[in-house]
Amino acid sequence: MAPPLEDGKSQADSAISVVINGTQYQVPRSFSAVTLNEYLRNHLHLTGTKILCGEGGCGVCMVHAVYPDPSGSGKTFRRNLNSCLCPILACDGYEITTVEGLGDQKHPHPIQQRLTDHYGTQCGYCTPGWIMSMYSLTQEHTDGALTKNLVEESLDGNICRCTGYRPILDAFKSFAKDEFKEPDGLGIDLEDLGTAVCNKTGKKCAGSCGNNGIICVKPLPTVIADNAPPWFQPASLDELFQLRKDLQEKNPYFLVGHTGVGVYNDGPYHAFVDMRHVKELFVIDTNSEKLTIGAGLALTDVINLFQLEAARTPGFAYLKQLAAMISKTAHVGVRNVGSIGGNLAMKNRHQEFPSDSFTCLAVADARIIVGPEERSYSTTEFLDVDMKDKLILRIELQPFSSENFFKTFKVMIRAQNSHGYVNAGFRVELDKSKTGALVVTGSAIVLANIHPKFVHASKTEAFLLGKDLANVKDMQAALAVLNDEVNPEAKDDEASPAYRKNLCVTLFYRFILEIVGDGAEGRYHSGVTGIVRPLSSGSQSFETMEKNWPLTKPMPKLESLQQCTGEAKYISDIDEFGMLHAVFATSTEGNASIFKIDPTDALAVPGVLKVFTADHIPGNNVISSPSEEPEELLASSRVVYHGQPLAIIVGVTRAAAEEGARLVKVEYRDVQPVVLTAKDAMREKSFFDQKPDQVEAGGDADKAIEGAARKVSGELELGGQVHFHMETQTSVVRPTEDGLDIEAGTQWIDHAQTAVSRSCGIPKNAINVSVKRVGGGFGAKVTRSSIITCGTAVAAFLTRRSVKMHMSLVDNLKTIGKRYPYFTKYEAGFDDSGKLLGIKMEIYCNLGSQKNDSPIGHSKSFVENAYKCPAWKLTYYACKTNLPPNTYCRGPGSTESVYFVETLMEHVAASLGKTPIDIKQQNFFKDGDKTMDGSRLSDVRLPQVTEQLLKDADVTNRLESVKDFNKANRWLKRGLAVVPLRYPCTPTFFTYGCLVAVYHTGGYVSVTHGGIEIGQGINTKVAQVVAHELEIDMKYIRIQPTQGITNANAFATGGSITSELACQAAMDCCKELKGRIDPVKKSVGCKTWEETIETCYGMGVDLSARAWVAPKPAQKSIYNTYACTATEVELNVLTGEYQVNRMDVLYDVGESMSPLIDIGQVEGALVMGLGYYTTEELLYSKTNGENLAPGTWKYKPPMSKDIPVDLRVKFLKNSPNPSGILRSKLVAEPPLNMSCSVVFALRDAIKASRAENEKHATNAPTWIEIVAPLTVERAQQLCKLDLSLLRYRD
Repeated sequence: MAPPLEDGKSQADSAISVVINGTQYQVPRSFSAVTLNEYLRNHLHLTGTKILCGEGGCGVCMVHAVYPDPSGSGKTFRRNLNSCLCPILACDGYEITTVEGLGDQKHPHPIQQRLTDHYGTQCGYCTPGWIMSMYSLTQEHTDGALTKNLVEESLDGNICRCTGYRPILDAFKSFAKDEFKEPDGLGIDLEDLGTAVCNKTGKKCAGSCGNNGIICVKPLPTVIADNAPPWFQPASLDELFQLRKDLQEKNPYFLVGHTGVGVYNDGPYHAFVDMRHVKELFVIDTNSEKLTIGAGLALTDVINLFQLEAARTPGFAYLKQLAAMISKTAHVGVRNVGSIGGNLAMKNRHQEFPSDSFTCLAVADARIIVGPEERSYSTTEFLDVDMKDKLILRIELQPFSSENFFKTFKVMIRAQNSHGYVNAGFRVELDKSKTGALVVTGSAIVLANIHPKFVHASKTEAFLLGKDLANVKDMQAALAVLNDEVNPEAKDDEASPAYRKNLCVTLFYRFILEIVGDGAEGRYHSGVTGIVRPLSSGSQSFETMEKNWPLTKPMPKLESLQQCTGEAKYISDIDEFGMLHAVFATSTEGNASIFKIDPTDALAVPGVLKVFTADHIPGNNVISSPSEEPEELLASSRVVYHGQPLAIIVGVTRAAAEEGARLVKVEYRDVQPVVLTAKDAMREKSFFDQKPDQVEAGGDADKAIEGAARKVSGELELGGQVHFHMETQTSVVRPTEDGLDIEAGTQWIDHAQTAVSRSCGIPKNAINVSVKRVGGGFGAKVTRSSIITCGTAVAAFLTRRSVKMHMSLVDNLKTIGKRYPYFTKYEAGFDDSGKLLGIKMEIYCNLGSQKNDSPIGHSKSFVENAYKCPAWKLTYYACKTNLPPNTYCRGPGSTESVYFVETLMEHVAASLGKTPIDIKQQNFFKDGDKTMDGSRLSDVRLPQVTEQLLKDADVTNRLESVKDFNKANRWLKRGLAVVPLRYPCTPTFFTYGCLVAVYHTGGYVSVTHGGIEIGQGINTKVAQVVAHELEIDMKYIRIQPTQGITNANAFATGGSITSELACQAAMDCCKELKGRIDPVKKSVGCKTWEETIETCYGMGVDLSARAWVAPKPAQKSIYNTYACTATEVELNVLTGEYQVNRMDVLYDVGESMSPLIDIGQVEGALVMGLGYYTTEELLYSKTNGENLAPGTWKYKPPMSKDIPVDLRVKFLKNSPNPSGILRSKLVAEPPLNMSCSVVFALRDAIKASRAENEKHATNAPTWIEIVAPLTVERAQQLCKLDLSLLRYRD
């Protein structure tokens, strides 16, 4: 039975009331452990709201909520929130709107339609979350206050891996008052944007909808309901403290917003206490003596209050600075519901937590009032309070005189939605009676993320008393004291102590610079202003040929509107009555023997049904094909990486299975040290092959370099990258009478089918695999998805029940391999002009614990990039490490190879003191040249593309402007870099089929092809080609799921070539069909398509055609695509923060089949590349190889304010490709190769700073070696600041 409530009623007897999309639901309290997201998806089957991180860090789960102000003010809040964090029972009295509640394909909401029209979706998995964030924003700002800047500032909680953000921002900014225009000329009232559309009538939603008494709600499994923790809703402080007392020996969760679980999950919880009905926790009291705020106040309300009081109440102007820092806490969705008291409670419980709110309150000498004793504590005292039987009631802030100066700082790895490397709050009180001096009479220096007990820099505060900040010696002495006092704790998952120490000093220096004002030289003021990000913008330029429409027509993807309305279904959305859920139990060691696996505790978890280990597998314990090296599904005797699957836990819910997985006990023996990096492997000689793979081309590279007039040599390191597809690895398997039906989230059906056949011990023809769409892939779902598909299939095969596995983000990031990290050594010889003579590279590729997905073979095609060199010597080492098997990731091999040679070319130019692009152009391939793989080049457009890009982007003049800017600014530096690209199209291994069927009675066409729709727009391109070839309207065409039976033996979707080859197969089908249809049409004289097809049907004509494409070109590359990118950055030398001010791209796409799709691929690839080279750092435990960044708290893909401020993408005009499909060229991956330009631009900015630092030294560097990703930390550390440089003038 469910535990009793305080009034003796059982959980089942009590319910909360919530309205969802106009329908009211009574939710039993047995749903206490169920989130709003789970309730929507699993119980109401409203799967438009997605799930990814479960931490509130990605935004796919956003919904809109309308609810009363808990203070009892009578106000109504209209806000977005993360449904993955919000318990369904916390929605008592709420009105929730999901993406389905806004509109559907027939009657879309204007926001849904606008995002579709702007081509703002690709894989579409994140799209509903974006729609709901924007919808909430319009609800909050129906007064005309919605500006483009507010739109950009407010979309800080949503990640998109595909689009590069620009089209999403453009779509949403089109609703702002400073750019409001309606393409159809009808106009939309901003208030109407806050109104949902009835899916039945297409009119405004009336607020409720008759359901004829029928509400389909999937119940909780009995075993889960009977064991649900109790849910309490106290209505007064007395009731609240009685519960606190009664539950002090248990582990209860006292909640207002329940957002803390996104950072720390301290469960399992024995009870939940909802404090939102205790009005005393939401008090606001303002007077001249103090400002009192209740602990339950949401951070959004705290920010609004602080901004209001700063403007109107004397003595509280400093609150503007506090509001600025709290505005950087998480994102809008979290701040809307997360309370300031909850934030402080988390700091008390986890003192290493770098709380923005705590930093703000500490610098303001706030008091924290704790009950039931109503005792007042300083922030420092509060950390020592045992809160076991206590609760935070309110916070009190005092006014400060005008002699006090405040400043807060938060330096993050990306521009938004990140915890800080260091949080800082500074306050000084100055003696204004001392004319011409800035004498300190009091101060507060508060720093966070130093070590758990560090709050105030007390020694520095004491030293400052009586010191004159206008005196540079006093200032530098204070910085020296601070530098000695701050000693950050070393942690594997945080920035280095050296950087955090340095940051504390430079932030305090920035604060002092602001106080000193004109006492500092003008160029030093850049240390005060920092980098200012203007409103972002973008432009796109491309050709279209109306005579060929729908081919070359710019149009949204076929699925865009369904994605925007939430009607597009993904495999992770599938849920059926009786379906079981599977989760892997994984290893906690990275290199050890398995002694024993004990499932006892796991099987005791309510809802867990089975635990399967390697011994239970009915077939072979492999997920690899016979042609690959054997790779185990479940580790049988030894684990070779942390996170390796050991057992499959099957439960009635995913939550039950996940809890069971955590409780599987494993005993290990022979625990060995782990090898993690390519440099580790090089040191330990840990390689897969006894001999490296060596390639020599042209002359003798060693001799060429030895005899060269000029030489350079160097090393570089490249980290890995998480694919971060928005739909994690997932699969659904249903047993049938003669085998298995599988819906697999894979990019390679044949591999999945083969792997399941081997692991289940059944023939391939007993396995039917289909894929409708996949929520992003980027290579992670080529072979790695077979782990999940096989695990699900084994569970379904053994239980004879339908089973679903949908990996949590944490499990996905721990178990699945990433982009390959590298360590590379290079040498080059060249003449005095920079002409290349010989190049040598030793390339160490970190393959992880398995070599099946090695990129080494095809990497060789890309390492030359644009450059002719008469002698090459490449030595590849396949490094064996204790990481999950690394795998293909967008542009595998090509991205890294281009970076290697571009780094070398930049080094050559630096050694000669020349502009890099001049050296690069001098070494370009020409028509007739042969590449390393033997392909002879023709129609080399590289010089044309580069010259046009240099002209369009005004590179020459901008390089001079960069120099002028750097001279004028001591602490801000800019850099500009140009990267050209030659990308060979090598389709040798790619094979795909296509089936086109035309139906009589309407002439409608169904198409299924061998490619997988992962967001790249392959379905749309195929449909455009079919419509063009059959000369019919697009309305007749539907693309059906890809299936193993109709596309048997098709290769993986990837390599940027699949769309082209699928289109070729579709063309071949259409030609065959036209060969049958056209004679009938000609002989009978049919006037319409429908009439023609009906006539053919009557005559018994076969109206289906199948084609198979398997290119076997005469040379390895059949054509090359060319491109060039210019990237300008701005760097804050004091902190390492930077932004991309502008990026120009000129891309040779041939004759684009679908320009909007191709533009989207360029922009998305570039931004993914920016993340790879800047923000996306992987962190591992040196002890056992554990991934220390397995979620959104630590791993940081770019967000919407990390993209270039000005992004200009242009396609080369009048450049049809005679060797391509319908004159087009591939596009998905090559643009990512050029995103390394951000590293070179940042290096130039760093060099400018270093040159200024060391202008009186004789050893100023001409070259700086870089480890990528070039994070904020690394950028600042490379600037090599010391205390003597922190002054007021040169």
